[in-house]
Amino acid sequence: MMSRRLMILTLGMGLGLGGLARPAFADPNYLDEAIAETREAIAAGKQMEAASFVEHADDAIDHARSAVWQTPVDPIRKGIKYLRKAVKLAKGTSYDKRIVRATEQAELALQQFESVK
Repeated sequence: MMSRRLMILTLGMGLGLGGLARPAFADPNYLDEAIAETREAIAAGKQMEAASFVEHADDAIDHARSAVWQTPVDPIRKGIKYLRKAVKLAKGTSYDKRIVRATEQAELALQQFESVK
């Protein structure tokens, strides 16, 4: 009977302390990832690949939103706004003019992100 209680107590302590442990790696730099994804989106836009552009721009938005939590500055928010407009322009279209306009918006977002560095 005593060994069961001791085992449950030990297991509970081990799980409890394991939940408080912090990961050993450092927080990733979300802004660098947003810049990289934005550059990939621009490259896809210049090749007139709308689907790839939208995918990379969406990833860049996700990383930029995380970067706002790390570094809450207005240029990142403006960059997110430009990227959302770019995704709206490029999503579900095959018109070259819309993809070119979306690429221009992504370039504006890239300028905003790089101004923070």
